[in-house]
Amino acid sequence: MRIIEWIAVCVFAVPLLVGAGALLAFGKRKRTHGPVGILLHSITDRHALHCSYYSPSRFESLIARLSGEGFTFATVGTIASLTENESARCIAMTFDDGFANFFTNALPICEHHGVAVTVFCVAGFLGKSSSWDSLPKQSHLTSSQIRQISSLGHEIGSHTLTHANLTLLSDKDLATELSVSKKILEDITGTSVTSLSFPFGRVNRRVWEAAQRAGFVAATSYISRGALFPDIMPLWGAYSYDSVQDVIDRAVRQPAWSHAVARGRLMPHFAKGSPLWKFRNSYSLAR
Repeated sequence: MRIIEWIAVCVFAVPLLVGAGALLAFGKRKRTHGPVGILLHSITDRHALHCSYYSPSRFESLIARLSGEGFTFATVGTIASLTENESARCIAMTFDDGFANFFTNALPICEHHGVAVTVFCVAGFLGKSSSWDSLPKQSHLTSSQIRQISSLGHEIGSHTLTHANLTLLSDKDLATELSVSKKILEDITGTSVTSLSFPFGRVNRRVWEAAQRAGFVAATSYISRGALFPDIMPLWGAYSYDSVQDVIDRAVRQPAWSHAVARGRLMPHFAKGSPLWKFRNSYSLAR
């Protein structure tokens, strides 16, 4: 076989083999018990050099489809207080980071459809840009916007103080990230903040126990981490390339094998490397 033919085979075969391997490794739907959440970040039509955004039109279509199929929406804190039977058809729609485009693009849709959601805010960056991230910077909600969101019946949860990888922090720094963020958000909303989302989806037993000591009673994490902690709600992410059907298949359907599930299981692994791009002096890899 000539060299040019080998190149052609590789061009077509390698992506096929990689894709098939990913589907076999990650595409099998592992049935989860109890309620699940759908994790979003930015709601925008503006394209960016990352996948953590979803268009307003697809977001609205997703709510309409799930509602039409008999699902109800509730906040993370509310679902945590329900029995298994009561929460069987409940979905928590959650927003990590508390970006300002939630207020402009997602909140009107939620209000129109009567959907209560949970917004996890990075308390140390209110009204600022996301300089904690290696991705393009985005603006965070202001205190005034958070107060208004809370007054409409949506839940404000903590995404910590500075979006740190909690598993790499000392006990003292970990307690600060949790307790200070909780107090800041409670002072703004005038209500208890008892739900937590772990930055980068990173959680271990030490972190979860510290969160409970700080007063958090409910938490969310990516599906792979949530499976390790039955009392933490597992989340399936929605990304820029996902159709409405992809998100529904991933979160609530039970297909034996699914490309949507494979992509949903693969994407959280990219978050593991994010803290390394901005490795902090307070981190320790020995933890």
